[in-house]
Amino acid sequence: MLADPSDIALAAAFAALTLFALVRNRVGVPVPVAIYVPYLWAFFLVFTLSELVAPAAGIWVLAVLSFLALREYFTLADLRIQDRWGMLAAYLAIPFMFWFIQIDWYGMFIVSIPVYAFLVVPFVVTLGREVEGTVLSIGLIDLGLFLLVYCIGHIGYLAFYATWMAVLLVLMVTACDLSSYVFRARDRAPLRSAAYQLLAPAPVTVALGLALMPWTGIPWHHSVVLALLIPALVAMGCQTIDRIEADLGIRRDRLVPGRGQVLNSLKSFLYAAPVAFHYLRYVLEAF
Repeated sequence: MLADPSDIALAAAFAALTLFALVRNRVGVPVPVAIYVPYLWAFFLVFTLSELVAPAAGIWVLAVLSFLALREYFTLADLRIQDRWGMLAAYLAIPFMFWFIQIDWYGMFIVSIPVYAFLVVPFVVTLGREVEGTVLSIGLIDLGLFLLVYCIGHIGYLAFYATWMAVLLVLMVTACDLSSYVFRARDRAPLRSAAYQLLAPAPVTVALGLALMPWTGIPWHHSVVLALLIPALVAMGCQTIDRIEADLGIRRDRLVPGRGQVLNSLKSFLYAAPVAFHYLRYVLEAF
């Protein structure tokens, strides 16, 4: 029995990315790109396991990535000692949400964080004795939970239904990131940078959408709309997280695991993932 060409292509892409991740420090890859590669590799590990093994295998790899991002965020945020119970509740929300993805319970997935976790976390935070700082702590914990667990979880749900749709999303976001990195190295003018982030990646994202149509199954006009939408969403996510990073004291020249590396590498996906998921779900009515 012949192997599915899409499976072969995905396995080949994962193998190539694995090789690149192993040799990136030896071939003179720029530091920002070298830092980004392991997290891109993690996404392709999710897709490869989902396609070749079982959707659940890939989903829980993504759950681990969300946990690492949330832990890094909590390490950097100005939280009180008594907020550890609220942080614990946030950590427990990760398997709570990803379990609903695994069993394909969309209704519970969509409200798991914005309703149930957002009600439990404030209650747990208020169990501490100290009153001052309660509002700030609740906001910090809920924001991290929403962005780094709930938004990233949409990539897992998209991969659960159609792995290649999730692959397309990640490739489009990566194209935007690489385009933005190239421009920042040449020009620091804010207005030109903003225009570049919106316009420059569009030809590449459109080409990706059209080239992967046989595997994604997305009609050409929706592929084009998604390709034009992604750069704007990436720019919004980067702008938001850049401000959060600045407030948390994260320095781009000192990005290491636990000190902003995970957060910085995932920021481009935080707006793009949920909007792309719901756009495809609405227009295709496939899931």
